This record gives sequence, structure tokens and C-alpha cells, in this order.
Amino acid sequence: MKKRVLGCALALLCSGALLDMPLARADNAPSTGSVSLAGFYLSGKYGHSKSTDILYVPFTVRLQSGRFTWSATLPYLQISGPGNVLPNIGSVGAGSNVRTTNSGMGDIRLGADYRVWSDNSSGVALTVGGRVKLGTADHAAGLGTGKNDYALQLRLSRATGKLYLAATAGYRKQGSPTGLQLRNVAYGKADIIYSFSRSNSLGFSTFYDQASLATGTSLLTSALYFSHHLDDQWSATFFAMKGYTRNSPGYGAGISLSYGF
Repeated sequence: MKKRVLGCALALLCSGALLDMPLARADNAPSTGSVSLAGFYLSGKYGHSKSTDILYVPFTVRLQSGRFTWSATLPYLQISGPGNVLPNIGSVGAGSNVRTTNSGMGDIRLGADYRVWSDNSSGVALTVGGRVKLGTADHAAGLGTGKNDYALQLRLSRATGKLYLAATAGYRKQGSPTGLQLRNVAYGKADIIYSFSRSNSLGFSTFYDQASLATGTSLLTSALYFSHHLDDQWSATFFAMKGYTRNSPGYGAGISLSYGF
């Protein structure tokens, strides 16, 4: 395997994490669709002396029709570091003394959700979802594995008054690039959002991914985020992240601007 940073297009963020957050206010009826542009910065040493820094800029479209919700994400990705880290996986080698930077289109992400059951009186809902990561990022440039990933997940949620709670559990089948055998993994996420008003809400999420390598460690990350609705269509969300294991990014920050229709 080449000694460079091979990005997985931030599976930590995209498959069941930041881009999958319920960013709408808990007391608002969902819009029929939205477009959003976000920017995330992550940095971590992953058990080594030198850091790996990642800039991830995704453009996302979401559409809702009845019980169905579809989403598609087209990202820009830039990775800078010693070349010994796979984001979402961790250390895969000793690395290089030369710091390199590679950038370009990341992996396209597709999602589909179906609300199989809901109870209006209690606000409880059960949703089944599918996620696909297409290996569209340039593998030769170190921006992706060049392989597709597939995931299935269940989300149990409750929206009541100003409070929104959700728990997600999923299983992801990962494609392996040449020279690296990735395992299929289980993942989970817990969300809590409190709406102070119709314009402002505060959320906290915790993400967990099993180790993708037999010799690796699991990922555990949390995020605190504040969402402000500028009007009935526009909203901005600010993120701060913290990782707790060796294979997690040490810290991160981001912002998302969304337009609902």
C-alpha cells in the first residue's frame, strides 16, 4: 500500500453521523426538501507524533415524499498529513517524514429512509434506512478506497414538545482496496436536540464505529451543535467535535448552511 493518506470520504461523518443529523427543529413540521452546503475540519494524530488534517466540503440534497426520504451528497475533500492514516480506520503504517496534501472530489453518498411506523400521540417513530458510498474519489491521489460501501440501519426517534431523541443502529459492508482487508462493521449513533425557540436549538450526538481493521480500535466521537433558523427557509448550524479513541480524529469543527423548500 502506498504511504499516503487514503481518505474514506469521512465515513465517520457521512454514514450515520454529522451529515445524517436531524437538523430541523423538533417542533417544526419537516419540509419537503432541502439543499445544504457544509464545511468540516478534522485533525488528529491517531497514535503518532504528526497530525493528519482533513477538510470536507459536502453539498447535499434531501427530498421527502410521504414516508420516504432520499438524499445525495457530492463532496470536495482535502487531506494533509504524513500518509499513515485512513480516516475512520486509523493508523495503517509508519508514515513518511514528508507531509503531503491531496484534494479533489470525494465519494458520492446516497441515502434512502422509510418511516415504517409512527405514533402521532407519543411522537415515536421507527425508520429503516439504506446508505451507499460510491467509490468515486481518486484512489491514486489518496482520496478514497475506490470501492463501494453499503449499509442498512434502523432509527428509533421521539419528538415531543421542545425535545427530540433518536437512537440509530446499523451495519456496513465495506469494500477493501488492494493491500488492505477491511472488515464489515456495526455502528451506532445517539442524538438529543432541544429547541429553545422556533429559531434556535442545541444538539448533542455520539457516534460509534467498530474497528475496520483486525488490529485497529473502534471509533468513538461526540459532537455539540447549535442551529439557528434565519427565516422559514434558511438555517445555519455550527459544530464542534471531539474524539476519544486512538483511531478517532482528535477534534473538529464545522458549519452548515441549509435552504428548505
